[in-house]
Amino acid sequence: MKTLSLFFLIFTSVLFAEPSVLTDLPPESTEEPQTADNQSSAIDSLFSGVTSPALTLQFSDLPTHPYVGEIIPLTVKLTPTDLASGNVEYTLQNEEGIRIFSDTPRRQVKDDGVYDTFYFLVQSASIRFPDVTATLTSTGGASETLTGATLTATPLSPPAGFANVLADKFVIVDYKTTPYNNESNVVIFTVKASRCNISDFNIPNAIKQGFESKLTNVGESKMTYYVIIPDTEQNLNFSIFNLKKQRYESMVIPIIVDDDTVSTQGDLSPTDARHTELKIGAATVVVVLLFALFYWRRQKWYLYVSAFPMFYIVFALLPNPNVCVKKDAPIYLLPIKNGTIFEMTLQEEHLEAEKEVGEFIKVHLQNDQVGWVNKRDICSN
Repeated sequence: MKTLSLFFLIFTSVLFAEPSVLTDLPPESTEEPQTADNQSSAIDSLFSGVTSPALTLQFSDLPTHPYVGEIIPLTVKLTPTDLASGNVEYTLQNEEGIRIFSDTPRRQVKDDGVYDTFYFLVQSASIRFPDVTATLTSTGGASETLTGATLTATPLSPPAGFANVLADKFVIVDYKTTPYNNESNVVIFTVKASRCNISDFNIPNAIKQGFESKLTNVGESKMTYYVIIPDTEQNLNFSIFNLKKQRYESMVIPIIVDDDTVSTQGDLSPTDARHTELKIGAATVVVVLLFALFYWRRQKWYLYVSAFPMFYIVFALLPNPNVCVKKDAPIYLLPIKNGTIFEMTLQEEHLEAEKEVGEFIKVHLQNDQVGWVNKRDICSN
């Protein structure tokens, strides 16, 4: 009887259980199966709040009061630094009244960004800076286009003798004057300048002028220039505009005529002949001292040593050899390619040759002038 009661109790509890393990089936799942697209959407949703850094661009320290003829900087700031410090290509367009002076920007990396500076030459009073776009060469990602601002430049009212250049610094390094003909002299001088469009250099009222050599750079420009002026002039005068001092500065080159011409492009001083004379004089003094020591001490090695300065004196005093120069050969002011031609040979001539510099030979002309002739114009026989 106890067994039957226990069985009845268990059967009743099973019958009323939820859910019934005997009669109810497990409910069907309402979720859709996971596909590749659904997985991608789920991953994207995890990073929906995270964006890759974009290259941003802005102008920095724009010029405010430029002059017409001035070289002005245009600096753009790029952020973030880790992106901008890589290779960046720029697109500059729609500028007005200015032209690019330096295509390659100067870069400075700071904590708050990368600063790239371009340089432009102001050509008119009304100017517009270019629209700028930066592109990362590694990824192809580009910044938004930065719209250039407009600005008004101040034209100069220069005095007479203005040489048409504006510069932070303009220094005459060396100069020399030699006769050009019976009525005029040629002045040759070298100049170093900074933030200066030295290509526009021009001296008013010169008979003839031009560049012998020219190196244009924002940081430092250099030129060798010649000017032919009347032989009645005592000085060569011109002026430039100093951008740092905001004023005109007068430049004066005294006319000291030397019968010799320029020795090399880098040495404009009339020192070669004087140095030779000093060396001969010094060698002569050494020979005299050595002979005096020989007579005093009667030691032959003084005579042996004196042979070296004696050989130098004899070599220095030997006449220069002659070279045959072809007809219609150009005679140059300086020993450089594309230099100024100041005379042509009318016929085949035998001229005294002094020395060689590169492809050029220094020769003495029949009219007591000195010039340079290219070796290709020397007679083959």
